[in-house]
Amino acid sequence: MKKLIPIFVVGVLVLSGLGAVALDSDIEKLDLETRDYEKPSSSTSPRDYTHTVLVEVGTATWCSSCPASNAAWHSIYGGGNYDFEYVELVYDMNAKASTRFSGFNPKWVPTSYWDGGEYVYPGTNYATFYNYLDSSGSRVVPDLIADLNVAWLGGAEIEINYSIVNNDGSDYPGRLRIYVIELESTLWNDYGGNPYHHAFLDFPVNQVIDISAGGSISDTVVWDGAAAGYPSITKNNIQVILAVFGDTPHQSYSDPPSGNPFWAYYSDECVAAIPTGGDNSPPETPEIDGPTSGKAGVEYNYTLSSTDPDGDNVFYCVDWGDDTGEVCMGPYASGEEVIVSHIWTEQDTYTIKVKAKDTYDAESDWATLEVSMPMNKPFNFNFNLIEWLFERFPYAFPILRHILRL
Repeated sequence: MKKLIPIFVVGVLVLSGLGAVALDSDIEKLDLETRDYEKPSSSTSPRDYTHTVLVEVGTATWCSSCPASNAAWHSIYGGGNYDFEYVELVYDMNAKASTRFSGFNPKWVPTSYWDGGEYVYPGTNYATFYNYLDSSGSRVVPDLIADLNVAWLGGAEIEINYSIVNNDGSDYPGRLRIYVIELESTLWNDYGGNPYHHAFLDFPVNQVIDISAGGSISDTVVWDGAAAGYPSITKNNIQVILAVFGDTPHQSYSDPPSGNPFWAYYSDECVAAIPTGGDNSPPETPEIDGPTSGKAGVEYNYTLSSTDPDGDNVFYCVDWGDDTGEVCMGPYASGEEVIVSHIWTEQDTYTIKVKAKDTYDAESDWATLEVSMPMNKPFNFNFNLIEWLFERFPYAFPILRHILRL
């Protein structure tokens, strides 16, 4: 594991009742051979946790040990067997990620923090990751219920609606953080050249809260991705995570068991949502590729393709022009080529019509292709009639006589 380059942020302190702890600059290199990167098998049964666990991972693009952590968390999350959300704090590329990571008084990258620092692990070890998820998920927490809804407004803007209900018998003072992340980073790759997953972008909300016993708080916030420096984000690649942290400090260490101390404030409630609705663009008019003529009774294949600007999956609706009706099929990935087939039973000229429709019911214009099924009737040449004409008109049709050698 590589050493963490000191993060030079003015006033980087760990807030606690005991005062401020400066960022440690006396760092030694950890021996990579002491870390276990082997992935053990995990249970396929979903965990029943007291709350959704939040994992924050401090990482850097220059760190040669970080790709293993990036891949591990992506794999565990994708398995769906653990109730947690996670964010990658790419501290060397994002000032707000750097500030948040600095609050843990870090020494190593990568370092993972469960629920605000209840558990800490520098490095990558699947067995330890699983164990700490289960341990954090079994902690008794206050009875908080958070609700989160996110709407895509277009132009890299999202509307965030949230509420937090305190069902406990005592007040709940703490801090609310709302994270905006890219599910697959379009901005930053890890040291191995792979995109970061769940890469943190910004805090639309990062504030002290106090919820009275039996009370609640709620608000609506519009986050402008373009103003925050991320104008190219897309609806289908964004996730929003809400986490509620208590105000009770707990002693923890970023270099376990006793190095780089910091005060951990545990996350007691966490919920995530992806944007819905908003400004949805229709798919592009499909392309139709296939034969434009043939014979009745023969099956012909046609290739359809369309790209959705939002990356949504698409359906294809086809009208073969022979009164068999419109048929819709899918969904298929945006840009995927789809082969369809049809048999026309009668000779005629037909117009194939195809439109694409995304999963939010936005439809493209119709694409058309004309297909001809000709009659192909044989022509019987009547020589008796020709001979009669030549006899009746001996000097007519000289060219025809020459051709027929008569």
